[in-house]
Amino acid sequence: MSLLGPPSVPEEPAARIGWFIRLRWLAAAGALAHPAIGHFVLGLSFRVWPFVLAGAGIALYNLLFLLAGRKGGFTGRKAGRFATMQVAADIIALTLLMHLGGGIENPFISYYLFHTIIAAVLLPWWKVVLQVVCASMCMACLAIAELTGLLAHHHIVGLFPFELYDDWKFVAVTLTVLTATLCVTAVLGASIAERLRERERKLGQANAALVDQDRIKSQYVMRVAHDLAAPAGMITSCLKLVTQNRTGPIPEAALDMVRRAESKSEYLGQLIRDLLSLSRIKAAQDIPKTSVSLAEVVSQVFEDLQPHAGKKRVVLQRKLPASLPLVHGNMEAIHELLGNLIGNAVKYTRVGGRVCVSASSSGNVVVVEVEDDGVGIPADALPHIFEEFYRADNVRAEAVEGTGLGLSIVSQILSAHGGRIWVESEEEKGSTFSFSLPIVESGDAQTEPNPVECPGRHAAGIDHRS
Repeated sequence: MSLLGPPSVPEEPAARIGWFIRLRWLAAAGALAHPAIGHFVLGLSFRVWPFVLAGAGIALYNLLFLLAGRKGGFTGRKAGRFATMQVAADIIALTLLMHLGGGIENPFISYYLFHTIIAAVLLPWWKVVLQVVCASMCMACLAIAELTGLLAHHHIVGLFPFELYDDWKFVAVTLTVLTATLCVTAVLGASIAERLRERERKLGQANAALVDQDRIKSQYVMRVAHDLAAPAGMITSCLKLVTQNRTGPIPEAALDMVRRAESKSEYLGQLIRDLLSLSRIKAAQDIPKTSVSLAEVVSQVFEDLQPHAGKKRVVLQRKLPASLPLVHGNMEAIHELLGNLIGNAVKYTRVGGRVCVSASSSGNVVVVEVEDDGVGIPADALPHIFEEFYRADNVRAEAVEGTGLGLSIVSQILSAHGGRIWVESEEEKGSTFSFSLPIVESGDAQTEPNPVECPGRHAAGIDHRS
């Protein structure tokens, strides 16, 4: 909860209950702060220690609610019963505080409104009605018991020059106004909360339908791309036979045209492969995951990219800690993820440049950074780079070919793994792509030695020292 703005109520029922538990810590602190301020700042005369005990009691049962929620969770009917118990406990605690602080004379008696509003947020309308009845009965029983002498009245000396708890007219009017206010608040709050819950249900259904439609679209694109892959590969193979002079000599002009066709067919093949990858990830509801060594995957990707990096004299470096935790993921998908990021870095780094892969563990995730000193990304292009088929203008100006799907594939893979990605870049100075993956949950055997350091920037190619 932000201290500088209104609290945001979560949408999920379980999150609402957790939010209510966190909010109650403020109530416990308030139960301790109010009497302290009244006694030491305002100079009011009353016994402070009962309020201290009441505040400690609120904190104690809130801790019990917190532990019970963590143990059993907030799901189904249990969540409704759990929320009902919380609101009822708070109403009883507030009634006790009112009794200790002057009963019906205490201005804080209006705090019953807060619990009515919270009940409307957490509970169905008929339970909200029960909570209003409970709060009204607690107020009425307290006021009548003090009026008739069944309960001792704790007057706060200095707040009012005279006592009002024994004036039946004041008691009757105050109870009537407060009860009516609680009822109106309950009706309005429950009505608004029910409409919001209905809207939430409809949005959830619409979102599920959109996800299903997107999955169906991805399956269709995957089938089409799969059907195109074989003939596109055959065309490329036939054109290579011609450009390699395996079918006999042909005129130079014709050979130039065939080479152009070969280049375009290779681009078409890469586009089909990227479409297949992207559609396969989108169409899959879940992907199998195991323990994956990032150091091993980085080494494999470096070996795959060594020929291309060597041609451009691009230095590939890696800076991995001596003991890097294993991550929970799909090894093939993570290989493709790193292949796209490191491959892009090599592609957009000029001759003689540098690409460095580093990693570190932070909490329950491993953060990987792929840094290059290439052409960089314009500031206005950064919000769009993970969109499908998007390519920045400066990349087009460099005449570097690409399908515009690599970063979309990376984003989808990370989404399937529960990770995230972010980028820092400056045009003509390079880019740093950072992403996180969850660490495998279990003992100390999930780390592996890999003392690899970044080499200097003098030699071209890849350094595989370990």
